[in-house]
Parts: sequence; structure tokens; C-alpha cells
Amino acid sequence: MAFTDMVTKKVNTRAKCESGIWLGGLFVWFTDNGNSLIVGPIFEALAERLRVSREKFAYILDCTTSPICAMVPIIGWGVYAMSLIETELEVAGISEFTSWDVFMQGVPLNFYAILTLFMAGIMAITQWDYGPMLKAQNRAMKTGETLRAGGTPMRSETKKIELPEGVTPKIYTMIVPLLVLLGVMFSYLTMKGLWYTKVAGTDIRTAIASGFLCATLVLIGICIKEKIFTFKKCLDIITGGMSNMMFMCVVLVLAWSLSGVTKTIGTAAYLTDISQGLLNPALLPCIVFAIGAVMSLATGTSWGTMAILMPIGLPMAITFGVSLPLISAAIISGSLYGDHCSPISDTTILASIGSACDHIDHFETQIPYATTVAAICVVMFLVAGWNPTPMMTLVAIVVLIAVIFVLHKIYVKKYGYEKDIVKMKA
Repeated sequence: MAFTDMVTKKVNTRAKCESGIWLGGLFVWFTDNGNSLIVGPIFEALAERLRVSREKFAYILDCTTSPICAMVPIIGWGVYAMSLIETELEVAGISEFTSWDVFMQGVPLNFYAILTLFMAGIMAITQWDYGPMLKAQNRAMKTGETLRAGGTPMRSETKKIELPEGVTPKIYTMIVPLLVLLGVMFSYLTMKGLWYTKVAGTDIRTAIASGFLCATLVLIGICIKEKIFTFKKCLDIITGGMSNMMFMCVVLVLAWSLSGVTKTIGTAAYLTDISQGLLNPALLPCIVFAIGAVMSLATGTSWGTMAILMPIGLPMAITFGVSLPLISAAIISGSLYGDHCSPISDTTILASIGSACDHIDHFETQIPYATTVAAICVVMFLVAGWNPTPMMTLVAIVVLIAVIFVLHKIYVKKYGYEKDIVKMKA
């Protein structure tokens, strides 16, 4: 609440508000599930006053969840991906490079993550919306209805945080735990030689767990000191959050089981044998990206998709002599597509909750944007199969800007364009 009041004084146009949401999402880079629930409530009142449609609000929140986490090696996302890569390197007997090398070299080739983050910023700054999103933005600006008439928000708009009488929200209750989290994490990693040597995956996992544990204890202490929550209430909130993660745990266990079965029956070796002489190795990155995109869209889980495809795609890449960083980036990118826009994805649901948007409206307006990025990624991975280079990302960004601009102009002729008529006094 205190942070909201501070931001409100500086942001007075819809473009600025959307840009602020985007920057806020980038700042909360260390959690995909918590991102929308942290940033959403901060900008909710401001977005409502500046007529940012709930659909656009949810889209920007969703873009800054998994896509940014998928490129950070020292949080759960990166650690999990590297653990899958490390397993395949050990099976293949490769010791010249590590899973860290493969992951980090693949970051510039993670086209879907990079383009999604960039597109969210461009759409916020330029307001070049198109498709159903343009209709939603026009509706919000013209009528003030940020939520479609008849739409059902995923979070109650009337439900407010109930603070005890006399308690004033303070910004340090949010800032201090975050500083503790990052301080403990990087202190531990620095002790393990983060800045001059490769850090083992076990050390990264220990740093993450230690950081979150210390931050949680500090936050509990602050809540008790400020009389925000009792110790029992804090524990109830923590255990409630744990229970909400059970579905994801079940999905991962099932995905790991399927991965183990495919490895035991030699699926990767079989596919390699039957495709030799028939499959051009340069097509492999594009193929695994497409398969990952379809699989993640259907299942709504990026981690489960990676658990299935890494044990298949990486051995095939090793046999065909295809770049491992490129293949890992293609698998991660494909996994992100479904995680980003599938209606049953946890981050998609949380973005709808964080923005108080109708979930189906969020899905229907976001998927054209996500598919635009995915279509460009197909072309980029197709080209990268012959000549993988980080410079391709710059080419992809230029192509994306051109495509967005053209689509915006086409749909403006169809739906019209409502200019920003609301400007708050600073």
C-alpha cells in the first residue's frame, strides 16, 4: 500500500502505468509464481484509474514470470533446467563442459523468453496493440470498463487486506525480506566462488533454500513486531502456500516417471536410429521447439515438458553433433510457450488472479501475442540449426517490431483506436 501511494505520484498515463508494471515484473526476477501476486496488487488501483484493461494488465504480468526466470541460473528455474542437462551429460560421459556452460551459452538463444520480455515492454510503451487485445484496450479507454461486462475476475475486487486497527503499511515490510533473500543467496554463492569459478548445482540449490528461509524468518519477525499478523497466522499462510503447490509436485513426479520410462526403453536411441539419414540435423532445434510448444500448451507445465524432452533431445543432439546450448534453449523456449499462455498453466492463472482479470479473457487476448512470438521463434530456430549465433536475437527483435507494427495498423483499420484521454495530475 505504501509503495502504491509512492508510485501513484509519478505515473499519470496509461503507457507509463503499463511500463511500470513491466519494470516491476522485471524487478521481481527471482520468482515466477510470486511475481504476479506481488506486482499486481501494487499497480491495481493505478491501472484502474488510468483505464488499463484487465486483459493487458494480465498479459504484462504473465510475460514477466517464467520468461525471465528461465534465463537466471541461480534460482529454481535455472537450477532445475541445469539438473536435467547435467544428467544427460553424465550419461553421455561428457566432462569437457558442464551444465552451467550449456545453460549460460543457451541464454542468448532462448528466443521465446527474450522476445516475450521485449514484446511486453514494446506493447506497453508504444500501445501498438492488435487483435482481441486492441478491442479490450479500446473498451477500457472509451467506457472506463477495464473488465469486460459479464466477465468474472479471478480475484474478488472488493476483498481488501484487513490490517489490525492502528497498523500503517510500511514499505520496509516488503523491501527488507527481499534484501535478506538476495543478500544471503549471493553471500553464500560468493563464498563458493561465484565470481571466479563455476558453482556446483548443489551449492546453488543450498543458496536458494537458505535465502528463502532467512527471508521468511525475517518477514515473520516484522509481521509480529508491527502486529500485522500473529505467529500462528504467519504459519497458516505459509502452510497454505505449500498446499497450493501440491498439484505442481504431482505433475512433476508424473513427468519424471514418464521421463524415466522413456530413458529405460531407449526412446532417444530409437528416434536417433530411425531418423539417421532421414532427418537433417539442422532441423532438430526447430522440431524440439515445436514439440515442446504443443506439449506445454496441452499440459500447462514447462517443467514437466522439459523433464520429458531433455532426455530425448539432448542425446539426439549429441549423436547428430548439434549444438547442445542451442537444443537446450529450443527445449526451454518450447516449454515456455505453453507455460506462458496455456489456460491451465499456474503462471497464467496467477496472472489472472494478480490482475483480477477474467481468466478466459486473459487466455483469448494473450494467445495471439504469444503465438506471434512463437511463429518468429520457429523461423529463428530453423535458421539457427545451420548457424547458431547470439546475433540472431537482434535480428529476431527487429523482425518482431516490424510484425507488431504491421499487425497494429491492420487491426486499427478494423477496430479503430481510442487515444489516451485520461491523464492524472502528478
